Amino acid sequence: MRANIAAAAVLGILLAAGPAAAMPALTAAQLFDVCGSSTIPEAAARGDRLGWQRMTDAQLEDWRSSFVAYNGGSVQVLAWRRGEKDGDDTLSFWIARGPNGHRACSYSTGSPDGFLDALSERLGAPDTLDKHDFGTTAYWKRDAAEISFSQVGSRVSVTISGDD
Repeated sequence: MRANIAAAAVLGILLAAGPAAAMPALTAAQLFDVCGSSTIPEAAARGDRLGWQRMTDAQLEDWRSSFVAYNGGSVQVLAWRRGEKDGDDTLSFWIARGPNGHRACSYSTGSPDGFLDALSERLGAPDTLDKHDFGTTAYWKRDAAEISFSQVGSRVSVTISGDD
């Protein structure tokens, strides 16, 4: 499962770096709504309600190819960007099939204010919480789901993954 979280962090880095757009930032409730989807069509409907721009298959192809090479099996992925610039906030959802099958979701933002607190309010205290000069990491294991939070500078990445 931690390999899935690492893959999600890579997706967040690939899809986002820099300031967020003027559209409203994602809330923890919206994140869990999209990430709670059990199918690609369900995630598409929930993610599209955000009003963010859906990323094209062409924009996701490099990630998809790398993920399949790393993870084996196949993967279906959707992603949204909060604005038009490459560095704007992103949200992605994928379902991987094969030997390392799983369902996961990743959110990356440059507007992290209060997001760790919002996650803690929803999930309770993190199972692990590490604060360093360079950033903060937190991890929760809740039933079949693993939630990881990392903040370096003003950039935050949250990944939710579980068995498919």
